[in-house]
Amino acid sequence: MATLRDVLKNTESKLHQHIAYSLDEAKLEARFILEYVLKMSQKEIIQENDRLLNEEDQLQIESITEKRIVGIPLPYVLGEWSFYGRTFKVNRNVLIPRADTEILIEIALSKINARDTFNILDLGCGTGIIGITLALERPLSKVTLIDQSEDALKNTRENLALYQTSNVTLQQSDWFHALIKKKFDVIVSNPPYLEENDPHLSKGLEHEPIDALVSGPMGMKAIQHIIENAKNHLNIDAWLLIEHGYNQAEIVKDLFRKNGYQHVENAKDIHGIYRVTFGQYSIV
Repeated sequence: MATLRDVLKNTESKLHQHIAYSLDEAKLEARFILEYVLKMSQKEIIQENDRLLNEEDQLQIESITEKRIVGIPLPYVLGEWSFYGRTFKVNRNVLIPRADTEILIEIALSKINARDTFNILDLGCGTGIIGITLALERPLSKVTLIDQSEDALKNTRENLALYQTSNVTLQQSDWFHALIKKKFDVIVSNPPYLEENDPHLSKGLEHEPIDALVSGPMGMKAIQHIIENAKNHLNIDAWLLIEHGYNQAEIVKDLFRKNGYQHVENAKDIHGIYRVTFGQYSIV
């Protein structure tokens, strides 16, 4: 049997050699893998590095590592990933949760007081991480989660069951289609926003669902639809918040203004990139 230290170093080495990872990236991901398999924290892994690992654990670690080497994203291999301090279920029918999206949560929470009883809409919910996070952070508000994909909704249901959120309603809909005249105080969305020929589609996003990534030749089809139609589902002085691509901030901001939104702003993600645009809709 090998020690925890030996298995960790071997895993780091494989990831570093076979994936375009720096040594630091390889070390971080190797620790993620061992944490998942051994159900240990990073601190415990460091403190117990002389611990002998049984054959079953070693084989599972090797299996996960091999799947990573052939290119399968770690969240899909593990079936879960962390977002805003919580772990969510993830399958291959939904986008992988990314820290970039956490700015969408931060802006939304800044518009919702802890004592508010708002109606919130997560449009195109995928995993459900945005809407469920808002429901957990603002338990007095009611959150509706919408997606057109039944496969995505299955993933959302798993996360709803995981966190037992009682202030959430789940509904299948192609954007606003099934909502009829229902209105909200806050609408958030992380829609598809990549161009059809975006190079990232073949370099890093190959395993993620194309329908959740691409939106027309210029990547703006879904965003434009949401901005134009959200007005029919927003209460007076309600907010619309949309995540978008690194190079779309000014275009999206202009669309907001052309459609009558006020107090329109862009917000940067953790990498300093303008990732979210938001505005308030007032009926004149």
